[in-house]
Amino acid sequence: MEQLTKRIPHYMQIRTFVTDRIHQQLWKEGDRVPSENDLASQFGVSRITVKNALDSLVKEGLIYRIQGKGTFVSVSGGEPALYKKALAASQPLVAYITPFLNNSFTARLLSGIEEELSQKGHKVIISMSEGSLEKEKQLIQESLALGVRGILVFPVDGEKYNEEIIQLTMSGFPIVLIDRDLPGLYTYCVCSDHAGGAYAATRHLIQMGHKSIAFLSASVPFTGSTEERLAGYEKALADASMPILHHYRLQITKLEDIVIFLEQNPEITAVFAENAGVGQEVFEAASMKGISIPEQLSITFFDDFDYPNLAVIPPTVVVQQDQNIGRESAKLLLAVMNNTNHEKQKVLLPTKLLQRNSTGAPR
Repeated sequence: MEQLTKRIPHYMQIRTFVTDRIHQQLWKEGDRVPSENDLASQFGVSRITVKNALDSLVKEGLIYRIQGKGTFVSVSGGEPALYKKALAASQPLVAYITPFLNNSFTARLLSGIEEELSQKGHKVIISMSEGSLEKEKQLIQESLALGVRGILVFPVDGEKYNEEIIQLTMSGFPIVLIDRDLPGLYTYCVCSDHAGGAYAATRHLIQMGHKSIAFLSASVPFTGSTEERLAGYEKALADASMPILHHYRLQITKLEDIVIFLEQNPEITAVFAENAGVGQEVFEAASMKGISIPEQLSITFFDDFDYPNLAVIPPTVVVQQDQNIGRESAKLLLAVMNNTNHEKQKVLLPTKLLQRNSTGAPR
C-alpha cells in the first residue's frame, strides 16, 4: 500500500486529502483550508502544485477563495452570494514586480505596462523588490495568493536565479521577464538589444579615433543586461582589431573608484558607462580631476536623463524604447495568458545612439 501511495501524483494526493476531510465533515462549510504554503510543506511539493490542485477544487465548487483572506470550504456548491458579486465586478489582476521606481526609465516602462493592460480590462498590482532576491520571491508568492492571472517581473541584478521564477516558468504559469532574461532558462522575455546598443556606442568612439576605451559598470556581476552590454563593447573592439584589455573594465561601488581608475590609467581617452548613473559619476570624477570633456575624455552611456540639453555638456547616450518595452511586455503576457502553449520567446527592441557634446576626437 505504501508503494502504491508513492506512485500517486502529488497533485492527486492533495486533492484527495482536501476532499476526504470535507466529505468526512472534519472541515465544515466556512472552515478555512490550510494555506498553500502549509500544504506545500506537508506534502513536500512546490506551491504551484498545491495551487493547481486547489484551483481544480475551486472550479468544482468544493472550495472558494477570498483575496487576502484565504481558501474556504463551500459544501453547498459555491461561494457566498456577496463574494460572487464582488468577484464578478472585479477586474482580472496582473502583478508587476520591479526592483525600483526611481527614474524616468522605470516610470515610462510602467506607463507602457499600465496603458496596455488597462485597455484590455486588467488591473495592475505594483510591488518593489528593492533589489532583494528574497523580497522578489516573497512578492511573487503574495501575488499568487491574490489570485493574479499573470506576472511581469523586472528581475533583480545578479547571477542567482529566483526559484519562484524557475518553478512558474517550468509549470507554464504566465510570467514574462522585463529588461533582462535569465541565461540558460527558456523564458518569455522583452528587453532592449543591450549588446547592439553597446556595440553602436563603442564603435562611435572608435570611429572618432579613440584607441583606449574603458567599460565601467555598477551592477552586480553576471547581471544579464550588463553582460550583454559588455559583450557588445568587446565585439566592437574585436571587429576593429583592437585589444580587449581587462584592466580597462571597472565595477564601481563609489565615486572614488572612478577617480582612482582615471589616475591609474591616464592613457584612457574614452569611457562607455553601463548606465546613466555611472555615466554621471564619470562626469563628476573628471571634473574633480580637472579633465575636460570631450577634449581629454569622451563619455557615452546607456539611458538618458531628464532635460539633457540643459546640462553643461549634453551627453551622447544610447536610448531604449522604455515605454514600448512596457507595452510589448504586457502584450506578450496577455498572449501567454490566453494561450499557455504560446511559444517561448525573447523579444528584442532596438536602441538608438544620440550623439551630443560629450564625445569628440581625442587630442
